[in-house]
Amino acid sequence: MFSFSGKWNALKFYNIKTSFSKNFRYPSFNDLYWQPGGNINLKPETAIQLDMNHEFKINDFSLVISPFYIKIKDMIRWLPTANGYWAPINTDNVESYGSEVQIDYRKKITENHNINAQLGYSFTKSVNSDTQKQLMYVPLHKFFSNIGYEYKFMKLYIQGMWNGKTYTTSDESNNEALKSYFVLNAGISGTLLKHYSVGFKINNITNTVYETTLYYPLPMRNYSFFVNINF
Repeated sequence: MFSFSGKWNALKFYNIKTSFSKNFRYPSFNDLYWQPGGNINLKPETAIQLDMNHEFKINDFSLVISPFYIKIKDMIRWLPTANGYWAPINTDNVESYGSEVQIDYRKKITENHNINAQLGYSFTKSVNSDTQKQLMYVPLHKFFSNIGYEYKFMKLYIQGMWNGKTYTTSDESNNEALKSYFVLNAGISGTLLKHYSVGFKINNITNTVYETTLYYPLPMRNYSFFVNINF
């Protein structure tokens, strides 16, 4: 196993990072023995990976473009079974390539007022090399957005996430594919006395009907409240 990486500051506003590695992953204890679902016949996973990272920074904006290529032998994947639980399997030969793009904007308006926004998109073509079909539960397209506002110890934010059509069978059956969906969330949080934080969040504001696993719909609009103590 090995890894090489490098960075070049090509221009004042642009730098490029690249890495090349060969990786090995032995099945974990849970992969082998989790009940139900563990698979003691799993083979170790090996992969060759190439990543590039192009970063542009101009004033309060930044743009990052990250293409990648991965070739995997005996990929370990947990997939749902007909018995209602998930189990790991090996996929002999997998090729995965694509790109992630993210735009960030951060602005300090005054000493106590800050705003930030992020937009992101990812394209992932991940195929079984033997069949040239997209892997199950790997969407081709994903998009996210986030807008936040900070005032002293308070934070307000709204998040959006879009997930493209996702195949749940190895033959790319459209009848069994998960439909694309968009989910909107919003929340508020605050820090008290340095060590305490509290927050409230509204999940799935739009009451979207969606699934991330076939036949298991996720909750409609719901609410969550949290308290964290940091020492």
